[in-house]
Amino acid sequence: MWLKLRWARFFTLAGLQWKLANRPGFDFIVTIPCEHSECSGSHVLRVRISEKAHDALVRKHDELYDAERIYTEPHPALFGDGPDNTHWQMGHGAGGGTECLTRWVLEGDKLWERAAYE
Repeated sequence: MWLKLRWARFFTLAGLQWKLANRPGFDFIVTIPCEHSECSGSHVLRVRISEKAHDALVRKHDELYDAERIYTEPHPALFGDGPDNTHWQMGHGAGGGTECLTRWVLEGDKLWERAAYE
């Protein structure tokens, strides 16, 4: 529960739109703004919180989700302990592929530390 609360604080500090997920197996719906000309202005993730490191999240994501599902919004994402420990796949621009939150949130490590206390 503590990790989920910290993520909620992080999303708020990062200025991301988020809400609690209403689908079993997921914790949050998070909208990440995108200014890429070939994107719709944002990307939506369906986030499951899991206390795993990045490599374990990648393996679990590959086990749980097929290619059709991972490239359909909201994209299923696994978030562990901090922005470096996040993983999802999605189309972006003219391509797409694997993503990590550190690519999308500036100073994510600093915000993650703040989220532990605010």
